[in-house]
Amino acid sequence: MAAQSRWTYYVPMREGLPSGTSFVVSFARGLGVGDEVLDPVARDLLPPWLGRMADAPRRLGGAAPFYRNALRLTSLGLIDHAVLRTQAIDTHLAAALRSGVDQVVILGAGLDARAWRLPALESTTVFEVDHPATQQYKRRRIGRRTPRAEVRYVAVDFERERFSERLERAGFRSAAPSMWIWEGVAMYLPLSAIRDTLEQLTRLSAAGSELAMTYRVPGMLPFGALGRAAIPALFQAAGEPLKGTLEPDHLASTVAPEWKVVYDDDARGWQKLTGSVADPARSFLGERLAIARKNMKKA
Repeated sequence: MAAQSRWTYYVPMREGLPSGTSFVVSFARGLGVGDEVLDPVARDLLPPWLGRMADAPRRLGGAAPFYRNALRLTSLGLIDHAVLRTQAIDTHLAAALRSGVDQVVILGAGLDARAWRLPALESTTVFEVDHPATQQYKRRRIGRRTPRAEVRYVAVDFERERFSERLERAGFRSAAPSMWIWEGVAMYLPLSAIRDTLEQLTRLSAAGSELAMTYRVPGMLPFGALGRAAIPALFQAAGEPLKGTLEPDHLASTVAPEWKVVYDDDARGWQKLTGSVADPARSFLGERLAIARKNMKKA
């Protein structure tokens, strides 16, 4: 694996704004699928008009379920999928924190608000790694909200810098176990960039560290030949082309022998894991969540 390879930044920076998909995922977390809001911080991170849409159920009284369900239906399952994915990762994160992990790295953090919304992250350091322009936007929008964790922003121009070097400068402790969250990113990267990312985080990870990584399997797109042609074209037109795919066994062999995959499932499994009321959408079953654990060093 070439040591000089870099992430090709996976989303266009439009006048300093985060990616369109980061807005969509944050909206889904803020809207939720029921009365209990998954991410109450989302409305502050979104553009004002979109934040008002996410927050509307609080003002609609008895009409709130009809409004929310109409948006869930219109999204073709994307809102439910994003909620399930977030809940599944939160579940694994909570288990890692209970095991004693006290540092979390979120790669391509975007509008992630875990450091603000999860009580379990108290006494934890969260390193948010992302493009400087995305982080500037987020810090403006988050305002004076007090995070539950200690947040360290690690600004990285992925086309020119290795995030591992920036993390170490920010105080990341490679001798201590860590939790890595790499959510909704790998599908926008070529395989070489996926491997480079895994190489960098492997070098920094102590034994017992965990990685929560979502990825897309090849060929799993809805609506037959039409979907296989139209869906990638839509992402391409939005400036966020789909690139990387992996089969589960390919992922397992890619991270081995340093890591062992201990969980790998799609949204149907996420629902069973979390007991969520969100519905797994057939349209998005091509995305899977893998949890890998860094192996103990052999004597």
